[in-house]
Amino acid sequence: MKINVLGATGGLGSRVVDALLDRGVSPENLIACSRSPDRIQRFKHLGIDIRRADYNAPETLSGALQGTDVLMLIPSASDVEPRIVQHSNILDAARCAGVKRVVLVSSSAARTDSKFLIAPYLVYAESRLRTSGLGWTILRNGIYLDPLVDWAPALAAMGRLPYPVSRGRVAYVSRDDLARACAAACALDRHADQVYELTGLRALSMPDLASALTHATGQTIRFDEVTEEEFAEICRADRVPESDIAILTSLYRAADHGEFEHVSDDIRLLTGSPPVPAQDYLRESLRRYRASGRR
Repeated sequence: MKINVLGATGGLGSRVVDALLDRGVSPENLIACSRSPDRIQRFKHLGIDIRRADYNAPETLSGALQGTDVLMLIPSASDVEPRIVQHSNILDAARCAGVKRVVLVSSSAARTDSKFLIAPYLVYAESRLRTSGLGWTILRNGIYLDPLVDWAPALAAMGRLPYPVSRGRVAYVSRDDLARACAAACALDRHADQVYELTGLRALSMPDLASALTHATGQTIRFDEVTEEEFAEICRADRVPESDIAILTSLYRAADHGEFEHVSDDIRLLTGSPPVPAQDYLRESLRRYRASGRR
């Protein structure tokens, strides 16, 4: 069985390829696709088939998907309308190439009443896949935990966690744990025609998250509820693009709406082991972060 990972240069996609190898999938049975194949040459050295696939260029997709049995579809970071077109391009190419099953990375915010700006794409993507005639598996991911490792030194220096969240709780989950679940969903056909919710072990309030960061960094970090306008100004000071600010703000608005508080056991169900607790993940990741000499 040939497994093809679209978006293999990304923070999740590259981990999925590694997780498939860790599961014992032979490199000869893997295809790794990217718009920039030169960025994943390490996989080529392992014997993995490297191909170019541009979501915006349908002519690249037909060749990229040839010989694929299971397609791991990781969406781009484009805006909603371009993502919809890209999704259609990929599914059309998958059907023409004879792909048997598509494993789609979605989100807990895939709901019609979501406050998250990307939700209209997510709802469309899931529905389009389920009516495509292809086999399918849908993985609804929670909010990534690992970006907090990069932000932790700055948060520790400020001594505060400034988020526009009042009551919301988030079942944060690391991309490492998500990648293990994605690999399992790809490798085993019994996960066909299933929807899985991939979350952390516990839904954390923002004070809970600040406490976890305090223990991980050794510096006191207190949660500081800010308005959406104040949060946007903080992002601008960090030179975050305006379009990204709007998406981030809507993500936390969705979190306050309770869209990421659901806790599921599906990662353990898929992989045989639960996700790493948030505090443990942050502590160990920051230990490695410091050991690498990063500040």
